[in-house]
Amino acid sequence: MKHLTKLSLLVFFLCWTMLTHTQTQVNAPTEHPTNKIVKMRTKPLHPIEKREASADKSCVDLGPYYNFALSEEIHGKPENTIPIPVGMSEYAGVLIDSRGLIQLASNVSLKNSHIEYPKEITGIAVNHLADSLCFLHSSAWASETGTDVVSIVVNYEDGQKQTISIKNQIDVEDWWFHPANSVIPPNTQVAWEGTNKRVEELGLSLKLYLYTWVNPLPQIKITSLDLISSMNDTGYMLFGLSCL
Repeated sequence: MKHLTKLSLLVFFLCWTMLTHTQTQVNAPTEHPTNKIVKMRTKPLHPIEKREASADKSCVDLGPYYNFALSEEIHGKPENTIPIPVGMSEYAGVLIDSRGLIQLASNVSLKNSHIEYPKEITGIAVNHLADSLCFLHSSAWASETGTDVVSIVVNYEDGQKQTISIKNQIDVEDWWFHPANSVIPPNTQVAWEGTNKRVEELGLSLKLYLYTWVNPLPQIKITSLDLISSMNDTGYMLFGLSCL
């Protein structure tokens, strides 16, 4: 009788263990693709064209800092290319070397493009005197007019710093130009206009802008720049930069 009782208890324990294990499996959280770790996009998928040997040093070499090549589908969207000339070209009368683009993160960039971008890129080598800096740029993803997009920190040889605050629809605008709600930012010039198959289908166009910042310390060499996203909805895109 005692043996039978012990056997019953053993059977009960085994059944309870199996039931608990099964319940744990049922209640275990389901893994979704969105929970997977996304690799930071710090380098382009396609090679960046070699900089021209004759390129003027006043045209900053952004080659080491690009995370998209001009030949790529931007933001991973089919046929979403940017058909600007590769290399040295004039934009709104300013000579600029553009062979790719820097895309910074925003509050919605991962959700909208399924690619994780850096929040900042620091130490962009300039090493040049400049009366002004000319940025060939645009942005992606909408936000309210006046929203901070990026802080550009200008680092000088003597340790001083200046910060340029770029604001949406004042200093920069979305590269997809929507006739209904896009504007030409008042502090810029339209530097380039074009199209691709993706925006054609949507009845839109492409635009890049030239933004000129007057340097308050032209007698001191600029050693480098830091790009720091404001992490609002609009993401900053930089294609080229020149010292004047």
